[in-house]
Amino acid sequence: MLDRREILRGMSLGGLGFIVVPAFAQTEAGAVGTVADVEGSATARKGGEPRVLGAGQHVFAGERLQTGGDSKLRAALGAATQLFMGANTRVTIDGNLVQRGGIIKLGSGALMFERRDPDPKPEVAIHSPYARLAVRGTSVFAGPSNGVFGVFVSHGEVVVTNAGGSVTLRPGEGTNIARPGAKPTPAAAWGDARINDAMRSVR
Repeated sequence: MLDRREILRGMSLGGLGFIVVPAFAQTEAGAVGTVADVEGSATARKGGEPRVLGAGQHVFAGERLQTGGDSKLRAALGAATQLFMGANTRVTIDGNLVQRGGIIKLGSGALMFERRDPDPKPEVAIHSPYARLAVRGTSVFAGPSNGVFGVFVSHGEVVVTNAGGSVTLRPGEGTNIARPGAKPTPAAAWGDARINDAMRSVR
């Protein structure tokens, strides 16, 4: 088990463990990222038949990425940004998050968005059935946690908003949303066990 300081330190700007993406992997027209690795199975679909994803393949704007049961996917969205997806997760990337900003649509499951660049621009938003997340930082988890939809920030700042209200999260803080549209709970520190469980579900 990791303690809180190790987790937050390891996910800070200097310790995210980003991969170097070969130049050729970023050149295909319309690509917004590249699959770094897949554990289990994952597909991408934008009309027509889904295509199986593997390491080195491109990710395109508007595609729905989906992982299978007991599966995980890690995608590099440029040299300094990564997206982690847990099992049974559906995500659509709307726009080039590195160059112009955009929206990550989380249909189901759990994800983690990490950006090494300390500049909060271009702005990125994460939309889910539970809330909208305005990401003004570099590391945020969103997905099932302790029987609710949880959002946790390890670095930077995230504003979580839905019909029930809004809450601002800073490093080490999280919020719970019991059901779509329910008011987010006040920002509060998460315990080490809960942080570990969240990280294991996506990494």
